[in-house]
Amino acid sequence: MRVLVADDDPEMLELVSNIARRHLNAEVTRAGTGHELLDAIAHDPYDLVITDISMPWMTGLQVMHSARTAGLPVPVVVMTGMENPELAEQVEALGSRARLLHKPFTLQELLSAVGEIAHAA
Repeated sequence: MRVLVADDDPEMLELVSNIARRHLNAEVTRAGTGHELLDAIAHDPYDLVITDISMPWMTGLQVMHSARTAGLPVPVVVMTGMENPELAEQVEALGSRARLLHKPFTLQELLSAVGEIAHAA
C-alpha cells in the first residue's frame, strides 16, 4: 500500500507517517506543504492520502478537490484542528471515499476512518 501523508506540523507528519507504516504496512511519502502534496499526487499513484487542511501555499482540501476534478478517486482522510461546520460539507463533496477527522484523534479513530473509505464504493 502506498500512502501520501501531508501536514505542515513536523511532529504530526512524523506521527501519522509512523502509524501508516506500522499499522497499515504502507510505503509512505511525506509532504509538508500544499505544493508538495499537489506535486506528489500529480506524479505518483497512491492508495491513500492523509492530509491536513491548513498548510502553506494551498490547503489539503484545495489539493484534493483539484485531484477529484482531474479524475483521481484516491481515498482521503482529511485532518483538521479547526472547528468550522462548513468543513464537513467540503469533505463530503470529495465523495464517499473521503472522511473528516478532527484533531486530536486516537489511533483507533484514524484506523477506523481509513477502513471506512477503503470499503466505500
